[in-house]
Amino acid sequence: MISRITIFSFFALFLAVACTKDDTRNTNDVFLYINSVDIDYGTDICSFTNKPIETVRYGGKITLMNGDVHKFMSVECTAGFYLGMDDKSTVKQIEIVDFAHGQQYLPVEALVFLQSKLRPSPNGLFLTAIDNSNRKMKEYIYDAYPGTFMSWEEVLGLVQEEWDLSGTKAESTSF
Repeated sequence: MISRITIFSFFALFLAVACTKDDTRNTNDVFLYINSVDIDYGTDICSFTNKPIETVRYGGKITLMNGDVHKFMSVECTAGFYLGMDDKSTVKQIEIVDFAHGQQYLPVEALVFLQSKLRPSPNGLFLTAIDNSNRKMKEYIYDAYPGTFMSWEEVLGLVQEEWDLSGTKAESTSF
């Protein structure tokens, strides 16, 4: 018969091992990414549309040199806000939520953007951000949602072409 002390000791040991922060998994493991997305979906307001950010796995953030942070509901809103800025030199960093991970921001330079009519995005330009170094995910998502891969510069051109950004930011768009 197993004593209560033995059972308690076993569970205490199990919890100690399970809660250890050291991890021996391969450093390429997706689970080692830090959850860096600080968007409170359903509550935070998009700085471009002034509407709640609701769609998980989509979003963006522009951090300015003075520490101000602007959050967005989509790739296209992030691009629209950036294009509408009077002084782009005040931008410290532009980051977009990696669709595959869902809880990780990546800088726009580390992403590729899939435009596919089969994969809607929150503001109608069908843009999904994917970690450019994640070759398998790019293959999988392309197989499921064929389309065109774009760079950040191409996204800026698309947003400039598709949306009238001459008026006020939120009023001049049609979504």
